[in-house]
Amino acid sequence: MEVWRDIVLALAVLGVFVFGYFLMARLDKFLDENRKAIEKENEKKEPSCVMLTEELTDEEITEEIRRFRSKHEGTRIMIYDSNDIKIEEPLTDEAV
Repeated sequence: MEVWRDIVLALAVLGVFVFGYFLMARLDKFLDENRKAIEKENEKKEPSCVMLTEELTDEEITEEIRRFRSKHEGTRIMIYDSNDIKIEEPLTDEAV
């Protein structure tokens, strides 16, 4: 009789492990989909312009440009002299 009790206990533990495995697989899938949705939402919050000032080193400027271009497909770079053009003025293609 004690043997049957051990077998039933072993089967119950095995059942709990199998159930836990499938439950965790579904939870993992849900969390992965949720993470992707959050990443998409955060991409929309990315700034559409970046100001690179003279305090940055050449390497920092290059890295910032690479990072920005990886997140924005239609990147255009415009370099101007702040003494000639004020940032409050609308920047158009003719200003280049």
